[in-house]
Amino acid sequence: MATPTPSSGSKRPAGSGLTPSHFNQSSPPRSVPSPVAARHPAGKTPINHPTTSSSQGSKTLGSTPLVRNLSQTGNTSSPSANMLSFGTPSGLGIEGTTPLGLHIHTPALGGAAMMPTMSDLGLSTAGGKRNEDEERRAKMRKVLRKIGTPKGRVSEEGIARVSRRVGFANDIDAEKLTAEEKERKVGNRPISTAGNTIVIEVHLKNQVPQNVQVMYSVQSKALEEQGEKAGKLLLNDLKVADGVALNAKLDRFAANLESLARLDRLSAGGVNCFEALSGLYSSLRRLYEQEKGAARAGMKASVPDIEEKTETEVLCKKSGKPVAHERNRLGVEILYWHESRHAGISKDKAAGTKTEADGQKANDGDTTAIQGNDTTFALRIEAESSSAGLYPSLRVADTWLPYPLELPSAGSGESIPWQEPPLTFIAPDATGNLMAVDGQQHLPDLRFVAMLDPPLVMPYQTALNVLAAVGAPQPQAMTIPPQYAALLLRPEVAAHGQPNIASFTTSAEQDFLSQRDGQENVVRHNYILDSVKLDWGFKVEELPFSHPRQLIELLPTLRQWACVGSLLKATFNRQNAPSTSSAALNGTAPTNGNSRDHFKLDDLLQQSPISQPPVQNGNNVPVNIALATAPTPTLGLIFPILDSERIANISVQILPNADFAISTHEGILQSGTADDQGEKTRKMARALEVCGGDLGLWIEWLRTTSSPS
Repeated sequence: MATPTPSSGSKRPAGSGLTPSHFNQSSPPRSVPSPVAARHPAGKTPINHPTTSSSQGSKTLGSTPLVRNLSQTGNTSSPSANMLSFGTPSGLGIEGTTPLGLHIHTPALGGAAMMPTMSDLGLSTAGGKRNEDEERRAKMRKVLRKIGTPKGRVSEEGIARVSRRVGFANDIDAEKLTAEEKERKVGNRPISTAGNTIVIEVHLKNQVPQNVQVMYSVQSKALEEQGEKAGKLLLNDLKVADGVALNAKLDRFAANLESLARLDRLSAGGVNCFEALSGLYSSLRRLYEQEKGAARAGMKASVPDIEEKTETEVLCKKSGKPVAHERNRLGVEILYWHESRHAGISKDKAAGTKTEADGQKANDGDTTAIQGNDTTFALRIEAESSSAGLYPSLRVADTWLPYPLELPSAGSGESIPWQEPPLTFIAPDATGNLMAVDGQQHLPDLRFVAMLDPPLVMPYQTALNVLAAVGAPQPQAMTIPPQYAALLLRPEVAAHGQPNIASFTTSAEQDFLSQRDGQENVVRHNYILDSVKLDWGFKVEELPFSHPRQLIELLPTLRQWACVGSLLKATFNRQNAPSTSSAALNGTAPTNGNSRDHFKLDDLLQQSPISQPPVQNGNNVPVNIALATAPTPTLGLIFPILDSERIANISVQILPNADFAISTHEGILQSGTADDQGEKTRKMARALEVCGGDLGLWIEWLRTTSSPS
């Protein structure tokens, strides 16, 4: 039987030069007409008809061949050893050649083929394969970080959007308005946003907030008063400068609203957290007023600024100052220490550089020797979820102290008369617990917690003692903790792990303008801190507690280490070192419009303001500072005496409640009776307190007072 010859309509062999999988072949140039186009005029090629350019037949539609993708041709994203070339449909491609010799054909306008990317071919201009999945993940992470960060501008829609983000419902989303009503009402109506136990109503006029009301589900006089303060604070967050809403942002309002929403969500379990915090605040406020009255009674009525002095005495030496919805933050706080704690230094006299914690840059030419005088240390009281079986639950009560409250006298040795209010129970169906026994009440899975603002760095053993005092579990150290000084002064280094080394050292500089006999002289202190003894550090950020007595008893220890950290940070973590503080010593410097008044040497104890003159080149004074954290934090200072060959060796102890004591004073006090020297050491400690903890200013004062000339 004769073998039939292939007809003109049969398929071409698999090795045809027009097959896309053929090696080292390309489509004819654009000027050469395609055989396929000549055989099948436009519009006459039936759909699904096999063409001569494919061994299996490609689908065409109206003379435009649809080229198969790489998976249909058997190719993958990885190039073969022979570097395949990918053909363009006949008559539609333009041949292009890569620098690597790879033939890549660009489709013409009518082509539907998609070109393989460099990643598909395993090539990269950077010399390696691009990880597109990782690039997409990086872009997604960048987008997610930006989502929700900008809160928008003050407006009706902006306030409603922020309330929705925190989980609150509002009354304008479901309101249907006509076009005329939208024109008239939007931006000129009250917005009520509510959670489970709280309602916040914002009154607007022309998109500008006019009033904010905060109302709680529990009716009490204390909550009503705190609601008024919370409303004023939120209104201040929404304040529009010059009546232009575009200049006002919602960031602070959103942050405070989120804190309210967090407590509101916790209150859904049957215990009103707002009422619990209000009762705690009421008891602590009564204690503050009693201690303030006792401090006032111990002072003479003629003492200037007696109100400020008594307030500072209670804040920094007694049980602290409880505040609610102050310092631009909603919530209850206990203020327990601040760096410019000396009662005689008013805010105007202590005006100077803002600290980094305040988020503001220093003003050039307007700094003082009292660094960080606006840094106030506080305990922010909150509620959080916690199993009642692991830690004592919070209690809703305002009877933590008796009514009426009478404090014992200072010399009686008695403590504050704390009380134990009854436990707070909730019904079994309040939380929807299906495992609860019917009719049996149980304790709420909530507890009080005090957030340290700012957090405190302590020696590891001291931190363990503090946590044990409130019944908190000890932290599990997975690695060797960093040294105390390293964690305090170089947290970015300590975060990556601190090796087990024998010492930690760091250095800094500070300039002073000294004036003696009408001659000005710039002195530069070169500080070197040496922590010889290996002492681990730990950052305490929060303290759970079941009774406010636990916090009040810890305040002296917290003040002690807050003072140690402030002394070292003010000396070694200066943002604009050198030239951060100055003092005019032994004389009065002239004043001008660009600087504050200087003060005399003896005026250091008279609470005179401190100025910042321009700094020139000056004499270098080495100051060695040795840090010891146990058993009492102590700073050993070694420096030369002015105009003398003597070397001063002073040891300063920081006691609880941030009191100073001079234990060693070699080279400073040369003569006098024991009583005289005791009085002089007390004066030296008092001077350090008046200086606001500025070691450099205090050292320069000591160098001058001990000078033989």
